[in-house]
Amino acid sequence: MLAGALFYVALIALVATTILSAGFAMTRMSIARMAQPYLAAGYQRALASLQERVATQMQIGGPAPAFTPIPSACANASCTYKSIETIALTGTSAPTAGPSCDTLQSNCASNVQANSYVAESRLTALITVTITDAAGSTIAERSGSAVLRTFDTPPYVAIAGSRDGTFDDVLASHAAGDDGGAPPATPNPCASAAAGVSDYTAVRVAYRNNATQACSDGSAWADSSYSVPGSASGWGP
Repeated sequence: MLAGALFYVALIALVATTILSAGFAMTRMSIARMAQPYLAAGYQRALASLQERVATQMQIGGPAPAFTPIPSACANASCTYKSIETIALTGTSAPTAGPSCDTLQSNCASNVQANSYVAESRLTALITVTITDAAGSTIAERSGSAVLRTFDTPPYVAIAGSRDGTFDDVLASHAAGDDGGAPPATPNPCASAAAGVSDYTAVRVAYRNNATQACSDGSAWADSSYSVPGSASGWGP
């Protein structure tokens, strides 16, 4: 009788514990889903900071900037949650220009502007966003790789592609993508049909003689190989 009673007590306790654990898990999942807009906002904040810092260094001809964690900021209006972002440059080697891309590297940028006044190149960075609660505990984390096009002339920096770190474990061989290589409809910037053409992302270069106003094509396109190391952090609710 007593043994039976103890068994039922233990069974009830087990069921209650299971329900409680499931409740905690559901709560954590709900919080993680709720944090998605905060993660997206934090990523954009860090990406804007990355572009600004790199553009400043490109403009003054300085070395690649060193990044420290961005100070935490309120993620929501009541500041119940805070966002912390870190940026780390991840390029494993300088981009290698050539007539074709190196298959040993993970990414290929086509039609990179190799003109010496433009000197287009690539820079990669890993952005990690962490959302914490009022107690400072991490409730969600996400990472993403960003690929930047860099130039020795304005605008100095443009986004070439990005990759969500969430999928790194599943798509380990998936490259980050590079939208810098779409060729212009009219490659020669001096051609009469070139006026108003904007459906391309590659950079064209034109030289104009100040005395005669003669125009000459100065573009020097090449393929460029570079690598983007993967990130396996993904979600960490």
